[in-house]
Amino acid sequence: MSRRPPQPFRWSSVDSLLKARQAHAQIVVLDQNHRHPQNLLLSKLVDLRCPLDYSSAVFRRIVLPDDFSYSSMIRALVIAGEPRKSVSLYMELLLLGGGGGAAAPKPSHLAYPFVLKAASALSMVELGRQVHAQICKLGFHGDLFVGNSLIDMYCKCSLMEDARKMFDGMPNRDQVSWNSIISGYASCGRTSCSLQLFDEMPASGNVVCWTAIANGLGREGRISDMLVFFRRMLLSGDGAAPNAATMVSLLAACSSSCNWPAGRWVSSFIDVNAVPVNVMVTTALVDMHCRCGALTEARRRFDEAPQKNLATWNAMMTGYVRGGRPESAVNLFSHMTATSLAPNQITLVNLLSAFASMGALERGKEAHVELARSGADVNVFLSTALVDMYAKCGEIALACLVFVKAPRKDLGLWNAMVTGLAAHGLAAEALTVFSQMSSAGAAPNEVTFVGILSACSHAGLVDPGRENFRKMRKVYGLKPDLEHYACMVDLLGRAGHVEEALAMVEDMEMEPDFVIWGSLLNACRIHHEIELAEKISKAVVFSSSKVANLGCSVLLSNIFASAGMWAEVARVRRLMKETGERKVSGCSWMEAEGAMHRFIVEDTAHDASSELYVTLNTSLVDGRGEHGGKI
Repeated sequence: MSRRPPQPFRWSSVDSLLKARQAHAQIVVLDQNHRHPQNLLLSKLVDLRCPLDYSSAVFRRIVLPDDFSYSSMIRALVIAGEPRKSVSLYMELLLLGGGGGAAAPKPSHLAYPFVLKAASALSMVELGRQVHAQICKLGFHGDLFVGNSLIDMYCKCSLMEDARKMFDGMPNRDQVSWNSIISGYASCGRTSCSLQLFDEMPASGNVVCWTAIANGLGREGRISDMLVFFRRMLLSGDGAAPNAATMVSLLAACSSSCNWPAGRWVSSFIDVNAVPVNVMVTTALVDMHCRCGALTEARRRFDEAPQKNLATWNAMMTGYVRGGRPESAVNLFSHMTATSLAPNQITLVNLLSAFASMGALERGKEAHVELARSGADVNVFLSTALVDMYAKCGEIALACLVFVKAPRKDLGLWNAMVTGLAAHGLAAEALTVFSQMSSAGAAPNEVTFVGILSACSHAGLVDPGRENFRKMRKVYGLKPDLEHYACMVDLLGRAGHVEEALAMVEDMEMEPDFVIWGSLLNACRIHHEIELAEKISKAVVFSSSKVANLGCSVLLSNIFASAGMWAEVARVRRLMKETGERKVSGCSWMEAEGAMHRFIVEDTAHDASSELYVTLNTSLVDGRGEHGGKI
């Protein structure tokens, strides 16, 4: 019986890697190793996003590859995230076309869109311009697909004048052309131009245009305009329903501006209209609620999410750390380790920040040891978090060790070291690091000068403090804020230059806060400036912040008491009572059964408070019996 020959197949039926391999095998069996079937196979492999090494092997086995072969392989490299290799292959094609005669392959209109995509991914503007010139030379500039790719490349390189020139000169435009130019203007902070073009479009806008403009308005901080435009989208009747990308853009804008009313409206819109919520929308919702201070609602969203990825966990952890609940961040991390997710550097930075806030030195050391044992790359962000954690936990020597060993130092790491040394009263060392920072070419920012001025304040270095405060403005062009003035007032006041400190406060461009008044009052207490304290008391008494005034009120009361001004003491204390001023309770943490617990004085909010008080009272009784009344 004769064996039946392999049956011919249709390329349209090849819809998986397995079928592509079968097709490849059939090509080999049928001895069809000439260019046409190999080209079809390569194109199909690229369409199916098959492994790059497989596509490369097929390409390199094509005898005399043509422009279609090269175009397919360039496309494969760009899709696989290898823009440099795609550019190299394009250069190879140019060399072949330039020296191989009439039959040699030359770039076609199929290759150029992906070469341009590679150029924009690499921010290679000059390459993009050279490719544009080559396109014009070969006569492909009128091709719609190539023209759209040129607009996209110029937009992504922020060359909007070139993009607009290309757009205006196109003989034909489609929706992609309009999407590209409108999105480009919006992403470059020129949303007004986007809106103008949007209104000029011959057809109704699609969801891409609507989302791009809403995103642009949000990035510019025009939250009200963003919501108005979004409502316009809903009422347009052109079928452009908001998708996940739209909702993520709206939520991100509300999050970055901490605009809780707008964020709550978007959140309610999602719930009421049953907008499909994927993991990106969930993460954006959690992040928005956290940044706006709604941690309870953020946790509810987090717990109810059907899907969570690492970004979702990180958003919730970051929210807890920023929101002053480090113990919740640590507990959340413990829950995350029970899943299949592995922490990334953002997770670890959050964890170290939580340990820093809690003063949990041993836990921080354990995390550092585990990090070293795992062989993970300790980048500049982790180095900064480690320096900050050790400094805040009192181990400034270990902070210095991490700093010295860091392979690369950015501004954040320099600042962490300067502020850490300042907090430990090591002013000379802080100034030395600041000098090294300047020598390394790192330009200081406002945070740097808070550390430097704080160091001078703690050490009583009046002249260096004055000089650095002057440099901040005159040399680095930085505008002092309340923290910088607070450091200077504290420095001058402690050194006895109370009148100079008061003059500085009176010359401030912003309203002084309670910290500045408190520093000035403390100087009055130290140097017995009773009359000046009376003058300041008027500003303190009529301040709008009740909790903030507590320290100032206590200082005033003590100053008046030391001077025997009992009527003034009574007035201050009466005001404290009327406004309900009371000390903010301190707290402490402890770990039990794998979870972190937070306690305050006379705490009744903890879930197990009743059992804890019973146990504590029992321990007190037992302690008296065994130790004669002492615990």
